[in-house]
Amino acid sequence: MVVDHIEPVAKGGTNDILNLITSCHSCNAGKSDRRLSDTTVVQKRQEQLEQLQERKEQLEMMMNWQKELLSLEDTALDEAADYWTALTDPYSLNDQGRVGLGKLLRKYDLQDVLESMRIAVDKHVEYKEGKPTQESVEKAWKYVPRVANMKKVDQEKPHIKDLLYIRGILRNRFSYCDEQKALEMLEDAYDAGASIEDLKKLAKRSRNWSQWQYDMDEYIET
Repeated sequence: MVVDHIEPVAKGGTNDILNLITSCHSCNAGKSDRRLSDTTVVQKRQEQLEQLQERKEQLEMMMNWQKELLSLEDTALDEAADYWTALTDPYSLNDQGRVGLGKLLRKYDLQDVLESMRIAVDKHVEYKEGKPTQESVEKAWKYVPRVANMKKVDQEKPHIKDLLYIRGILRNRFSYCDEQKALEMLEDAYDAGASIEDLKKLAKRSRNWSQWQYDMDEYIET
């Protein structure tokens, strides 16, 4: 957009604000030193007002959406914090704990976070005289992100549990096992079409890490 003169400067028009209007480059270049008619001015003004109103409505819609999103996030945070308190009463999250919970809720679904809390509490919280111990509650809270991550992995890669089990076989049988490399090779084999049962048999048949790697490479090729 460029600034256009209603009354052309060549014909005595001034730079007064009342003699100016915004105009697209092609329109301004095409009119030369001709005066913009009143009809043209009104039409352009109307178009500009409509565009401004549309942008205003879009901005208001965006701001309202952002406010509603923040409100939903606050509600989810409060609900999750209350649920943790219910699980570990009389303990509750401090400010730092709520910050950590907020990060979890931005990464995982509310339902998954709540279920991860319950799993962590069931597995790690210990009780004394009918009440949870503070140390075990703190330990359980540290495990919540790990449980949530494992749930996400299970959803995205339901076969990963079986592959981790096979890796455990290798770790227990061999004096040396590169666990990261083993998992990568197992995933590559699974993606190539290997069955879980065949991979289990191969892990139990190999005598050492080097032989297992060789057998895996050969198995994938065939």
